[in-house]
Amino acid sequence: MVTVNWNGWRDTLACLDALRATRDASWRLFIVDNASTDDSLSHFVDLGDEVTCLPSPTNGGWTGGNNVGVAHALRAGYQQILLLNNDACVEPGTLAAFLAGALRAPKAILGGVLCDETGVEIQSGFRLHPPTGLPRWTPTPTMTAVDDGLLAASMVCGAALFARADVFDAIGPFDDAFYLYNDEADWCVRGAKAGHPSLVVADARLRHSRYGSTGGDDSPLVAYFRTRNGLLFAERHATLVQRLRAAKNFAARAFAAGDRTARARRRGLLDYLLRRFGDCPEVIRRLQDDWRSAGA
Repeated sequence: MVTVNWNGWRDTLACLDALRATRDASWRLFIVDNASTDDSLSHFVDLGDEVTCLPSPTNGGWTGGNNVGVAHALRAGYQQILLLNNDACVEPGTLAAFLAGALRAPKAILGGVLCDETGVEIQSGFRLHPPTGLPRWTPTPTMTAVDDGLLAASMVCGAALFARADVFDAIGPFDDAFYLYNDEADWCVRGAKAGHPSLVVADARLRHSRYGSTGGDDSPLVAYFRTRNGLLFAERHATLVQRLRAAKNFAARAFAAGDRTARARRRGLLDYLLRRFGDCPEVIRRLQDDWRSAGA
């Protein structure tokens, strides 16, 4: 199991506490610390034999951090790997549900059902939206069952993504061009083209704080990555007509207002056009800090 930490040691330790209540499944956790500056590493010592901390000298984002963890797990010979956001907490039966799903669908990429603190579903699987070709969340009651407790999707949420080691080997690493957002969607589509469909395991439920380190949909950081990476995803996987519609939608949102979030969207458009991928520019981090300081 792999979780990525960036200045969020409290979330990571809460994630670990939830794992310790797991029933009917053994596990080992690799914590990839993405060059945190909040003294996270000092909190990841003496956590027990089932926990290994992997310090990274750079902040590689969701893609880079998980690539480090998955590569380590593969080299160590683990045959089942769960990517788990550090602000997501499993239920006692979550890991057993993933393992049972993998027995029924060994070639699949499996996702969980993410819920808020009240148990209401907030994310699970996604389908490609026909007008734009972009991922759109599909609530589990509307999804098609392909087996007992397994639901068909175009892609699953990276906050809880489970697959066998041979599936990770076959698809390859996550693309660092994305860095954050749409990265798992790209990986799942690549997987589907290689014969590895995405399925949601209905009984694999987790509690998720959602946007624990990045803010909500209206934060500049999220707006930047969703704009730039949405266009990149459409470029790679959508038709020309869908790409044009997606670009029109992103541009309309970017020029609809003049606040910090709109500025971040405009920078996302520009960086896509200039082929600047990977981490965001420093100006986006400053916009994010200003946005938080303003009490957003």
